[in-house]
Amino acid sequence: MEACVRALLPAIIRREQRAIGRLYDLCVDRVYGIALRVLRQAPDAEEVCCDVFHQIWEQAARYDPARGSVLAWIGNLAWSRSVDRLRRERGHRVRLQALPESGDLPMPAQDDPAGVLLDALQYRSQVRSAMARLSPAQQRMVALAFLEDLSHPEIAARTGTPLGTVKSHIRRGLATLREVLGLERLAHE
Repeated sequence: MEACVRALLPAIIRREQRAIGRLYDLCVDRVYGIALRVLRQAPDAEEVCCDVFHQIWEQAARYDPARGSVLAWIGNLAWSRSVDRLRRERGHRVRLQALPESGDLPMPAQDDPAGVLLDALQYRSQVRSAMARLSPAQQRMVALAFLEDLSHPEIAARTGTPLGTVKSHIRRGLATLREVLGLERLAHE
């Protein structure tokens, strides 16, 4: 199988969709199995599979045969993506647990990320007041980062905003929220 997979890489580098499809057929079970073992959640493992094959499509030229087999490289991508997702999820839960307990939160009815954030955190008027101090762009970026758990590059791609601007909006928005809410413990996150 290694030789077959290795033979597909040049075609993937040339952006031949049939080649990535064939690689997917050959390796999806392996990638999914690694992701599922790490994440223990089928939906999360499925998303990692998509991420891994997208990364292979984008970065096949970076494969270095001196560092190991193609199958080992793909397995390492699956493991790394899975562990990154697990760490991000744990970090996200820790940040959410740092907020005061409120009981059941209402389910947001809006599609607007800033509105969703405001609805989800409605239990505290201080949070609503603090969010109102943010610009609409800051509200949107903070909502995408924390409610949809998107990375800065993902937010930039979704909104069409330069990466540096996304980072600045989030950084300034969080600084304002910390200041208004007096949450100094969040300053180190």
